[in-house]
Amino acid sequence: MYGRLARLRLHWYGREGIGLLERHWQWALLASLLVPGAPIVGPFLAFAALLGAVVAPGIGVPGHVGLAAVIDLAAMLWVLPQRRALRGGAFMAYVGTLPVPRPARLAVEATMLAVANGPLLPAAGLAAMRVAHAQGAYPACCFPVVLGLAVVAQHAAIGRRWALLGGVGVGDMLLAVGLDAPAGGARWGVLGVVLAGAVAVPAVMARLAVAGGRWRPRREGRVVPAFDRAGSMAPALRVQCGVLAARPVVSALRVGAAVALALGVARLVVLFDFDSRAVPAMIVAVAAIGLLLAGLYRILADAHRAAAGYLAALPLPPRYWPLRDTGLLMLVNLVPLAILFRPQARLGGVSPAIAAGLAVAGQALLVLLRWPVLHGGRHRLVLSLLLAVGWSGAAMAAVSR
Repeated sequence: MYGRLARLRLHWYGREGIGLLERHWQWALLASLLVPGAPIVGPFLAFAALLGAVVAPGIGVPGHVGLAAVIDLAAMLWVLPQRRALRGGAFMAYVGTLPVPRPARLAVEATMLAVANGPLLPAAGLAAMRVAHAQGAYPACCFPVVLGLAVVAQHAAIGRRWALLGGVGVGDMLLAVGLDAPAGGARWGVLGVVLAGAVAVPAVMARLAVAGGRWRPRREGRVVPAFDRAGSMAPALRVQCGVLAARPVVSALRVGAAVALALGVARLVVLFDFDSRAVPAMIVAVAAIGLLLAGLYRILADAHRAAAGYLAALPLPPRYWPLRDTGLLMLVNLVPLAILFRPQARLGGVSPAIAAGLAVAGQALLVLLRWPVLHGGRHRLVLSLLLAVGWSGAAMAAVSR
């Protein structure tokens, strides 16, 4: 039973994974190039160093907990784009009606997670060898438990069983306490408790989820989500928010990266003490923020295209959705722009006219990026980069005069 089910799941994963890679290979390549070190090799070495640091001595309980949380978050972000491929599609609804033994199901799920984490396994193996060679027996035993908790976090992300993350957090804190405790039997007892919890919590939460399914349908009739309340927001905005919520990982990553970039550059400009490097840094940041947010055009346009037959029957004005999608992204763009230019307005480091001009020009860049993103085809990334680079050069030339 295991062999047949695993073969079918792997076939589905391969087909979906190829499509996912074809759609997002540019981001994978860009991420590998941004990591310091040799291309391709650098990400493995950097991730191995991060994994090994989680059990390193001398960083205290907060340091251990923080690094473990970062590893859990990175593990979840790795599998979230692969969620559809890992869940098996509609075929698994049919498998759920078959008398497949639970051990076979768990073995197949473990196999799928091992395949999904294949690119990360060399880094984990390298980190394990370094820990075993340099840090002693107890950290070497803690390290597989850290990886096991990260796998539990991935399982929670794939099945959207977010209550599991509470157990993962407790396990990370107990591990941190054991790593910071003096040598003795107590720390090995803590490790045993964490190991038992990492094995037992998924099974317990699965039973609770099954039990919860018996009363949730009766409760759902009385619950009215705020997002669906009539009149709470404009219909077009409700549709747009629903489209972005249907792609939570990509949408959150793009908006979060734009905000994080604005925060980082604003801090960097303050460290520069508003010297000659400040304005070029802000111009590059505005261009990068525009590139990040422009990717949301494609998500919105794909959703509108799928409903084109229904929308054609409605009395909507021409260019109804293009104008509203552009307006929504310009509204979102105000958040990172406000973060980027707030220190300059507060501290008086940059002329208000220059800051306002760059903000307006940044909104214009976001509007212009709509064309290459939606009509550039296979070359949309290159065309978007060329447009952003040209805009940056023109902005720097205008400011320097």
